[in-house]
Amino acid sequence: MMNNAASSTLFAHWDQLRAGRPAPDRTEIDPRAIAPILGDTFILETDHSGSLVYRLAGSRACTLFARELKGAGFLDAFTTEARKTVIRTLGDALAAPSGMMMSLTATSTAGRSVVLEAVLLPLVHRGRLGARLIGAVSAADAPYWVGRDDLARIEVVSVRLLWPAWQGPAEIAAAAPVQPNTAAFPTRPVLRIIQGGNVA
Repeated sequence: MMNNAASSTLFAHWDQLRAGRPAPDRTEIDPRAIAPILGDTFILETDHSGSLVYRLAGSRACTLFARELKGAGFLDAFTTEARKTVIRTLGDALAAPSGMMMSLTATSTAGRSVVLEAVLLPLVHRGRLGARLIGAVSAADAPYWVGRDDLARIEVVSVRLLWPAWQGPAEIAAAAPVQPNTAAFPTRPVLRIIQGGNVA
């Protein structure tokens, strides 16, 4: 079960848009439908090396990390084991297809910790499943120091696949006319998240 409103709101919008397909197209994401959580939302793309890179990131997501996320690697602060877990589970999510949810413990440069919840949901871009990913990251109870200390280390506490309303683990749908992404796809973003309000 998703604990944070940002996670559940984004998943519900994504699940409704895909309407029985493996995933919605990136152009179908409607910022107005998720206006209350835009600050927690981000979009990832795959660069030429295959790494996940923030293409866009909302102001609250940037504040959590105390820095601008656009252009940064999504897994930069993850431990080696955490990276392996995310990559493996994301591969399972794209094959299913489904979304994924993670419970994370993030530790700041000052040694203080905060519990985060993150969801990653595949999008279709130019016919490729997972060429873009939309996600949200949030803290249920953000401590006073969030926005001041950079998050230097992230560990995965738990991770699981998020099944849509029409599909369960025993009913994995065939992935129709889309193919897993293997390269970067630079193009103009449709979902535009306005930066601002970050605390130095």
